[in-house]
Amino acid sequence: MDIIKYRKMYLSGNGGNNRFIMIKHNVDYLGRTSHFAHPLVVSGGAFWVNDTELCVGYELNTNSTIFRPIFSHKRQCLLDELHSNIVNPTTFWNRVKRRYYFTISHVKKLPLECVIGIVTFIY
Repeated sequence: MDIIKYRKMYLSGNGGNNRFIMIKHNVDYLGRTSHFAHPLVVSGGAFWVNDTELCVGYELNTNSTIFRPIFSHKRQCLLDELHSNIVNPTTFWNRVKRRYYFTISHVKKLPLECVIGIVTFIY
């Protein structure tokens, strides 16, 4: 999963058309030996935005009850299980992407640039 690409294109860095707002927590964690020692970062529930702020997730700008965490452990466990049963994951995912591309490209109202963007998000 290319998490940096996902964050930039979908969550917060897509040229001003942000549907999601980053939820930041100010922290003053004086006892840390490094940034990675903060309990939220260690548990995988947050990442450092700068020296004093943690991002714990994103909320939809039109409906604040919709919250998207920074990482889905459940999804990653499912992908890990799937990959353990596949002989060659790269070949498998390339076939899936090709199938999705040909299916979605038949939608006449959707430009091919958008189809390519959608397909790149498939694992």
